Amino acid sequence: MIYEKREKQPMTTSKTIARLMGPVMLAMGLGMVIENDTMRELSREFLSNRGLIYLAGMLTLLAGLAIVNLHNLWTDDWRVIITVFGWLAIVGGLFRILLPGQVQALGTGMTENIALMIIGGLALIVLGGVLVYHGYGHFWEKRRHAVASSRPRKRPRRK
Repeated sequence: MIYEKREKQPMTTSKTIARLMGPVMLAMGLGMVIENDTMRELSREFLSNRGLIYLAGMLTLLAGLAIVNLHNLWTDDWRVIITVFGWLAIVGGLFRILLPGQVQALGTGMTENIALMIIGGLALIVLGGVLVYHGYGHFWEKRRHAVASSRPRKRPRRK
């Protein structure tokens, strides 16, 4: 019965996950672009602690498994972004748990590349923006329709 209910409402699940992921991705991307030096320093501090890498791996794996279990939709629309990020989170989480030393080395090299951080930030801004638009778009549509319907209608003049 739960399966049937989920199948009838995949867009609701997609929009809920988009409302959670979109703003986080958007904020992360903006931070990476606007405060590039600060974000690179935060990344270096994070990468200096293998315990944090391991903990992040567990949380990332958990988030990825939750997304894939609720939303494993391979569609030809915006919802596939959620599914792809779910699977990437699973792979990234496993990588952090199983190989924290390699994550540390790889990440340290990546934080030195300013352009790579900005490109990654811009990608997160775009993808986060798409998810925010689709996750919260119906709120704007409802408001637009509510404002339009609350305006008094002009009656046609009789001659």
